[in-house]
Amino acid sequence: MRIAMEDLKLDMLYVIYPGSRSYALDDKIQALPLTDFRRAI
Repeated sequence: MRIAMEDLKLDMLYVIYPGSRSYALDDKIQALPLTDFRRAI
């Protein structure tokens, strides 16, 4: 994921998953439940 972030020049990366809680995977990588992602957009 870090290589993709560098190649795409991303400041932040979100991993959307069907769970129920948000948590950090790394400093700039966040796991978000699908329901939270829907609210964020």
